[in-house]
Amino acid sequence: MKDYSHIEALLERYYDAQTSEAEEQRLKDFFLHEEVPAHLQAEKEMFLQLQTTDVPKGLEERLSQSIDRWGKKHRTLRLQWIGSIAASLLLLFGAGWYLQEPPRKDTCATPEEAYMEAQKALVLFSTTLNKGMKQMDVLQETTERVEKIFTYNEPN
Repeated sequence: MKDYSHIEALLERYYDAQTSEAEEQRLKDFFLHEEVPAHLQAEKEMFLQLQTTDVPKGLEERLSQSIDRWGKKHRTLRLQWIGSIAASLLLLFGAGWYLQEPPRKDTCATPEEAYMEAQKALVLFSTTLNKGMKQMDVLQETTERVEKIFTYNEPN
């Protein structure tokens, strides 16, 4: 009785995707040209089917593109989470900083002067917020266009 432990070890490495091309060729040669014991007949049939099966043209390229798209989607989601966490931390630190400051003295002599200063601050805040919102709209439109391109180009 022959010792097939080397072939069985190669098969185990093959199933774990750890074999070289030369080792895979050795397995193919074994299953296609040598007498195979009963406990390895299922693997022989698999190698025979792999030998007769043609891989469709462009399959590797389509798979590679799909994997790249999945990686980009994952990266985008990760960046969104990181951005959300950073914004939350910034708000918490800002609130903590504000609450730690000593109380300020009035800088305005009259209520009318205070009203004018508050109005100036609100206009400045509104202008800055509107600029940021416009940039977010542009970003959202760009994201939607990119998503349409990727979903349009997905293989069926």
